[in-house]
Amino acid sequence: MSHNGTLDEHYQTVSEFYDGKSVFITGATGFLGKAYVEKLAYSCPGIVSIYILIRNKKGSNTEERMRKYLDQPIFSRIKYEHPEYFKKIIPISGDITAPKLGLCDEERNILINEVSIVIHSAASVKLNDHLKFTLNTNVGGTMKVLELVKEMKNLAMFVYVSTAYSNTSQRILEEKLYPQSLNLSEIQKFAEEHYILGKDDDEMIKFIGNHPNTYAYTKALAENLVAEEHGEIPTIIIRPSIITASAEEPVRGFVDSWSGATAMAAFTLKGWNYIMYSTGEENIDLIPLDYVVNLTLVAIAKNKPTKEVTVYHVTTSDLNPISIRRIFIKLSEFASKNPTSNAAPFAATTLLTKQKPLIKLVTFLMQTTPAFLADLWMKTQRKEAKFVKQHNLVVRSRDQLEFFTSQSWLLRCERARVLSAGLSDSDRAVFRCDPSTIDWDQYLPIYFEGINKHLFKNKL
Repeated sequence: MSHNGTLDEHYQTVSEFYDGKSVFITGATGFLGKAYVEKLAYSCPGIVSIYILIRNKKGSNTEERMRKYLDQPIFSRIKYEHPEYFKKIIPISGDITAPKLGLCDEERNILINEVSIVIHSAASVKLNDHLKFTLNTNVGGTMKVLELVKEMKNLAMFVYVSTAYSNTSQRILEEKLYPQSLNLSEIQKFAEEHYILGKDDDEMIKFIGNHPNTYAYTKALAENLVAEEHGEIPTIIIRPSIITASAEEPVRGFVDSWSGATAMAAFTLKGWNYIMYSTGEENIDLIPLDYVVNLTLVAIAKNKPTKEVTVYHVTTSDLNPISIRRIFIKLSEFASKNPTSNAAPFAATTLLTKQKPLIKLVTFLMQTTPAFLADLWMKTQRKEAKFVKQHNLVVRSRDQLEFFTSQSWLLRCERARVLSAGLSDSDRAVFRCDPSTIDWDQYLPIYFEGINKHLFKNKL
């Protein structure tokens, strides 16, 4: 940009940056990974190849898996507008937890010789999975990717996708690294012993310290591993907050993940949950899927390489906060306006409180008892009992989110604002990444409709 705010003649568009380049993406079958693949293929027509790491499955060959993969709704605009772009999406058989990523020599050599950008988004995202498993995937997998990256001959950028909640002991989180003790052999030894001996969770909680769960702990470890092991490779870390449905693209309201806030919004719309551990005044940091994708691709294109790792937050609490109470109000409004959406007729009665005895009482009366009675009825009809199992899932999901619904963080995202401000008007339209532009009153109904359409399979 020139000083008068106009673009200079040397301005390179985001799309032009990817011309002639090949990208390797891990986690490409996940919610975020698919969106990376789609956006690169659709909005960067000059890209040469998008290599995606896909695990082999028994009884399903790679060709069949790719057909099913590309037939998903998220790829619909490519399918109807530019089906020829699908040829650029190339599967690579492997496994993030296997030695050398499970790659055969031929495919490994292709990646080493052709790839110039790596986006590592594969992760175990279960919040409270055993430390042994999350460590193996989130830290061990990252180490294996780094080993491959160091062999690549034309690498221009390595991207590690983390989480904005990797260091929640701080109330104000900056776009910087937070040092962790990184004695991996000691951590692995503890995780293995804890798993084999079945030690209680109190010891695990003490071991991971101020981190709320094993997911956040291992993501923090992986960040520090990346910082220590990236060497001379230009590297950035992307920290999104709670990723929700897309705002606009590639499909409005697209969501196919039942994790986090989406699960609780869905359970509330279904009438399966009536109470939350929160005052309602806490801010919850949500970020639409397409903002995460766009910020990542813009950061890759516009980041000035340095020897240090650059951290980018993709968050809203800094520039555009929203309270938990406001979300539940919008849930209630959506339920009343869309009676065919399976929404609970009294979603507005969802109670927000920090009184645990009250939470137990309401849960027992409004959720546990009806679920138990419903299963009794199912058994008398010789049908499968399912409601208690469903209820247990809801309560477990709600309890896992308690840490995040009961307190607020300020997640700084100045770099997102700077990146967006430096774009041309056309780039800013194609790669929207400024979180201050999100209109919550417009977005939340899109989000809830997406839950109905893509998770509940309802058409409003």
